[in-house]
Amino acid sequence: MPAAWGQLGAGYHLLGELDAALESSEKAVQMQRDTGLPFFLSLHHFVLGGIHLDLGNWQEARLHAEEALTLARTNHERHVEGRALILLGRVMGKTEPSHTDTAEEHILQGMKMLDELKMKPLYATGYVALGELYAGAGQREKARENLAKAETLFEEMGMDYWLGETRKVLGGL
Repeated sequence: MPAAWGQLGAGYHLLGELDAALESSEKAVQMQRDTGLPFFLSLHHFVLGGIHLDLGNWQEARLHAEEALTLARTNHERHVEGRALILLGRVMGKTEPSHTDTAEEHILQGMKMLDELKMKPLYATGYVALGELYAGAGQREKARENLAKAETLFEEMGMDYWLGETRKVLGGL
C-alpha cells in the first residue's frame, strides 16, 4: 500500500495537483514507516521534496531531499540517490544562490549516477535542473545549452511532459 500511495502522490505532483500530491505522499511515508521496512522510504521522501519545492516550502524541500539522500545511501538505492542529489541541487539553487557551485556539483553527481545506471529519462531531467540553476544564477547561455540538451533527449524519448516543462523554463529566459 505505501508504494501505491507514493505513486499516486507522484502522479498528482506531475498533474500539478499539489495538495493531493502532498496528502498522498505523506500517507505513503507514514505507511512505509509503520511497516518497519526501510526500502523505498527514500523514494517517498524524494517525491515529498519535489512537492515542497513546487509549493515554495524551501526548508521542507531540503529536509526531504536530504532524508531521501541519506536513506538511499543507507539502503543502497542508487537510482533514488541520483535523483535526490539532483533535487538537493535544485533546492540549493533556489535557496542559496551563493552556493551555485555546490548545487551544480550535486546535480552533476546525480546525473553521473543515473547515467551509469542507464536511466536515460531520469538522467535527462538533470539537464532541466542545470538549466534552472544557471538561469537563476544569471548564466543564460549555459542555461540554454543545458535546456537544449534536455529538449533533444525528451524529443528522442517521446517524453512530452518533460519536453513541455523544459520549454517552460526556456520560455522564461
